[in-house]
Amino acid sequence: MAFREKIHWVTLVTMILAFGWYFLAYPWQIADRPAAVWATAGMLVPVTIAIIVAMTVATAFLAIRNRGEVDVKEDERDRSFHMHGTHYAYYPLVVGIWVNIFLIFWGIGQAQQLNLMIATLVVAELVRIGTQLFLYRRGY
Repeated sequence: MAFREKIHWVTLVTMILAFGWYFLAYPWQIADRPAAVWATAGMLVPVTIAIIVAMTVATAFLAIRNRGEVDVKEDERDRSFHMHGTHYAYYPLVVGIWVNIFLIFWGIGQAQQLNLMIATLVVAELVRIGTQLFLYRRGY
């Protein structure tokens, strides 16, 4: 498994665990109140810190274990995988943004809208990373 593929696996698992906790532990019963915006902010701080710490530790660990692959430049295959991942991530991102725009006019609460935007970004990022991993596994 290539170094970049390992980093993508770590990113995928980290995102699923961090945002899985976020969306499962979120106080949805207060999502329509103004205090929910502050709950969102308060929960995003540990999620962000956890992602930064996990990615830093995992990248350092993988870099130490794979010293020869760390400085290898991205080739056309890696760039192609990145381009395809970004291409497929664009669609859930656009759909999520349009859903957010429509829900503004239907009076959705600020915290609910903020969570929908976060979910849109997370889904788009998971699609991007998942597509890249699929392409690495398939060997295209």
